[in-house]
Amino acid sequence: MSPQPNQEKMFSCGLELADVVLNSDLLQRSLKAIQKLNDDPTKKNIRASSCAYKAYNDDQNKCEIIAFGCEFERVSSVLSPTTELCPPEFKFLQTRDNTFSINEVAITLFRSLLQDLDLFQRLKNPSKLLIVTGHSLGGWVASLFCLWLLENINQSNRNIPICITFGSPLVGDDGLRKSIHNRSGWNPRFLHIVSDSDLIPRTFLSSTTNNTKNSYKPFGTFLMCSPSGSSCFNDSDSVLSLLAVTGCSELLSLMDYRKLLEDLTNQIFVTKGDSQLHELRDPLRAGLILQLDAIGDKRMQEEDTLISAMEKRERTSYDKHKNAISNSEKKLNDVKTDMANLEWYKKICSTKVKIGYYDCYKMKHWEMDIKAVVFKKKLTKYWKDVVDDAERKVVPLGTRLLGGGTNYRRMVEPLDIAVYYKEGNRNYRTQGRSRHFKLLQTWLEEEERVAGHKRNSNTREKAANLTEDSCFWADVEEAVILTKSLKNGEALRGPGESPIEKLKKFEDYVMGLINNLAVSPEIFLEESTFMQWWNEYEKIPERTHRSSLANYMENKLYQNYK
Repeated sequence: MSPQPNQEKMFSCGLELADVVLNSDLLQRSLKAIQKLNDDPTKKNIRASSCAYKAYNDDQNKCEIIAFGCEFERVSSVLSPTTELCPPEFKFLQTRDNTFSINEVAITLFRSLLQDLDLFQRLKNPSKLLIVTGHSLGGWVASLFCLWLLENINQSNRNIPICITFGSPLVGDDGLRKSIHNRSGWNPRFLHIVSDSDLIPRTFLSSTTNNTKNSYKPFGTFLMCSPSGSSCFNDSDSVLSLLAVTGCSELLSLMDYRKLLEDLTNQIFVTKGDSQLHELRDPLRAGLILQLDAIGDKRMQEEDTLISAMEKRERTSYDKHKNAISNSEKKLNDVKTDMANLEWYKKICSTKVKIGYYDCYKMKHWEMDIKAVVFKKKLTKYWKDVVDDAERKVVPLGTRLLGGGTNYRRMVEPLDIAVYYKEGNRNYRTQGRSRHFKLLQTWLEEEERVAGHKRNSNTREKAANLTEDSCFWADVEEAVILTKSLKNGEALRGPGESPIEKLKKFEDYVMGLINNLAVSPEIFLEESTFMQWWNEYEKIPERTHRSSLANYMENKLYQNYK
């Protein structure tokens, strides 16, 4: 079958990826750790509801490998398809629109580890590359343990774990697969090795293919192996199809993966069927045929239905990804237009109206203020969705997107504050602030902590166009309220600091922003809320006349601030 006239040419790299994996020595090192666990004479007898583990420091390769193992006289006796819905240990994978189930026995085995709190606490902050591995039912536990680590590992730690399993049964349903796919960067961290002679990974295929309630679905990358070759597959439906049509053993016993992989690594692979491929002008279809040929089942070369189904899924996935990128770029372009309109609004408010865009938006006297409401609403909708996806790790925020989110927060949050205080509210920072603003600020601070410097501040030579602290105007409004209370002779005393002590701290806060050029010059426009506050505050007898801010304001040094 040749590609359609307007169909883009696509390629499959499963064979090349398999060669990379085999030549990396990751698999043999993992199997070595599993063997160390099996040979450990101090290993306790494992009950039917628990598992053992052994941590192995591979100093030569600067990594740590932790292997999990579960011993049963008959593995088949515990391979029940029964699942548990949204186990509490993995509640972080649940979303509003997606629930999931995990094999009940696998969860029981994982819970047996929870008694060893030191294991979980130590590996939340690994000091080197961490490989989590396991054979057969040990692979179950390895997958679940790696999922737990991916959620709980310290954000600043770059030693993100990878999981390698050998002959592991499928662990969860399609909801679990979706949850892992929706977490940015998680799915590629799982590699499952499956031999064509191993029936254990194929145990739950009957419940899956019959569309029962407990349908199992694979996630991660599968390295499908046979004595004649190997290939990698990522699409879950393709993996299920291949598990169903391969598998030539009738014994439900542990497979010797060490010998199989050694043979594959050492052999000189000669591609079969090349003579049949020269007539195919579609590189994707040719690549899929070679992949199926590599894992050694002759029947699949003749089974055009399987190849066509895999090809269709590959193209559908590619088109879906391409359309998502196109839609994302369109939304981002729309956002840039709305931000440009708000920047124009800000400029007009400062140069023509001369009270600043914060106060213009608060009063809403002009038509341009109403237009600004529309721009703000569209921007807020977009960034709330972005933050929601980033929080659920559907898409990574990334440095570029975080920069855009920071500019949005500094531009738009003052407008939220203006509406909040116009409606007579108080304590914006603790009671009125939107969650998406809080998260954008938290993520920026985390990035700055890791980088070791603050964004913009370390290189700034002139005043910020947007005030760095997007809650600045909330503090100004609180200062206005406190000043009015003092002017009216209201004590407002209670537990904690007095109003004048709070105002002194506010003075220090403002002066710190000025010294760091971190506040926008528009706060010094004559009719701004800040200047109105100062004009009232300087009349308060209780204030400190020798403060840095008092000297700055009384000597009109702000006229040179730019």
